[in-house]
Amino acid sequence: MTLSIALFNALSGLQVNQTALQVTSSNVANVNTPDYARKVHDQQNRVLGGVGAGVETAQIVRRIDQFLRRDLMEETTVVGNAEVRADYLNRMQTLFGSLGNNNALGNSITDLAVAIENVANSPEVAAHRFDAVNEAVELAQYFNSMGDQIQQLRTQADGEINAAVDAINTALQVIADLNAQIANNLVKGQPVGDLEDRRDVAVKTISEYMDLQEFTDSSGQIRLFTAAGRSLVTGATVSTLSYTITPYMTANETYPATISGIYLNGPVNDITSEISTGKLGALIEMRDQALPAMTNELDQLAAQMRDEVNRVHNRGANTPFGLGTAAGDPAAMYGSREITNPAGALTLGSDVTFAILDATGNAVIAPMTIAAGATTPNAIQTAIDGFLTTAPGYGTAAWNANRMEIKLEPGYRLAILDNGPVADMGDATITFDADGDTVTEDYLGFSNFFGLNDLFETPALTGGVLAMENQGSDLGISSTMQVRQSIIDDPSYLSRGMLRGTVPNLTLGVGDNEIAQQLANAFGQNFDYASIANGPSAVSTTFSGYAGEILSFNASQTASADEALNFETFFFEDLQARFNSEAGVNLDEELANMTIFQNAYNASARLVQAVDEMFDTLLSLA
Repeated sequence: MTLSIALFNALSGLQVNQTALQVTSSNVANVNTPDYARKVHDQQNRVLGGVGAGVETAQIVRRIDQFLRRDLMEETTVVGNAEVRADYLNRMQTLFGSLGNNNALGNSITDLAVAIENVANSPEVAAHRFDAVNEAVELAQYFNSMGDQIQQLRTQADGEINAAVDAINTALQVIADLNAQIANNLVKGQPVGDLEDRRDVAVKTISEYMDLQEFTDSSGQIRLFTAAGRSLVTGATVSTLSYTITPYMTANETYPATISGIYLNGPVNDITSEISTGKLGALIEMRDQALPAMTNELDQLAAQMRDEVNRVHNRGANTPFGLGTAAGDPAAMYGSREITNPAGALTLGSDVTFAILDATGNAVIAPMTIAAGATTPNAIQTAIDGFLTTAPGYGTAAWNANRMEIKLEPGYRLAILDNGPVADMGDATITFDADGDTVTEDYLGFSNFFGLNDLFETPALTGGVLAMENQGSDLGISSTMQVRQSIIDDPSYLSRGMLRGTVPNLTLGVGDNEIAQQLANAFGQNFDYASIANGPSAVSTTFSGYAGEILSFNASQTASADEALNFETFFFEDLQARFNSEAGVNLDEELANMTIFQNAYNASARLVQAVDEMFDTLLSLA
């Protein structure tokens, strides 16, 4: 071996150990850097012409377990989904309160039931009527608040979907840029480990939002696909997701009718239905399934309470006194139902009696009876108007925006008494095609059919109508439920009693509590509730009982989501720890390597010094 070869070997040792020390120092500096993978300096012997010529750097690579990395990315998607579901379900649960919370919906219903029971026990006490109306208003406002907050949560989820799409697009562009840099560095023989770390961070960001497929090609670039196989990144070519946020959400907003889809590369490829995991999948589920299911639960309870309470309340005779019959005067009784075909065939199953009462509850003229049988809404309106205009004139009955409007002169009220079967609490059966589908439906209660003396009103979200049985959409009525304004203005119009006696001697007693007691009883009766998709199963229970069913179902869903999050978080942390044990920086190991490389560097330096001295000796001999 010549001295020049010895010197060349020593210099290569200096260079290689210098590089190794550089890699080690980088590892030590990044010991606490998240998502930093330990770099390893691989070296090999150099051979020139079949003769050893020192050492050289083979490559600087990341030492990671690709299988663990894949599992970690997949679990990142699962944890992201579990986090969002647990977060939103907990917020949804907060809306309903807890089983022991006085602010829970069931407690508000119970408060109204107790207030109405007090009215039944002492119908002549004005304070009880005032309390009952206030409780009814508070309950309606409770429904309104919950309905609105659900839509606010949907709006928030929609906004987070938009933010997620932006974050994914940013990360996709980062991956494409890093792909180009990695391919370029590999061609030049330069290290790519740090670039791969940054690329993994971007992939992990996307994995939090949606499930991915990926593979690395021969150039070191990754190709990224959705779970359904749609290309997101190919080399330096990147796809773009687009989404249009819905600025104001109501129960009417649904995907894909009025809510935008998530599109890939233009407004053609809607991939919304293909995203079922990750944060994005959970946000879509909350916005389009879980939260609408909660709206449907509330709407069903509101509709059931509206229909059953109004049916009883319409039997009562405590309708407002007339305020005049002039064109600008308000109606004493303004029906809730729109009769779009007043000439349509209508059948009364029982006689219906009408009486005009004075302030003391006594009839002022002989009652009128519309006999059971075939008739029309027009004929009924004409009969009532004729009865009211009997000299000297007590009021009028007319159609106003397809709703029956009854105006009374001051000091009079109109009382209606059905003569139906006892099994139906005396309600007459009205058979009529009220929804315009050419098929007739049966309704119980004459006043209830027209909605002349409703306690609760539920304006539909669209169509400009009051939603009621077989008319108007019940969707979103929990946000619109209200107590009829005339009852709020004067709680004495809360129905308490009903007409007594036999025709023609009909009266309304001041202390009559029949209707108030029936109202109180309604809160203790069981009614049928249909099953809700993504909600409670069908059940027969009371108003407060169904509120409890809603609360219990959502509490169960929330508990399951919390358990799932805890499990997935534990599993993720275990995977993370195993991955870090493979790829993370071990400070003790790096310090030990630093000593080894330092000693090797010093040895190479001593060899250079020895060769230099030998050269000096040879030169002196010359």
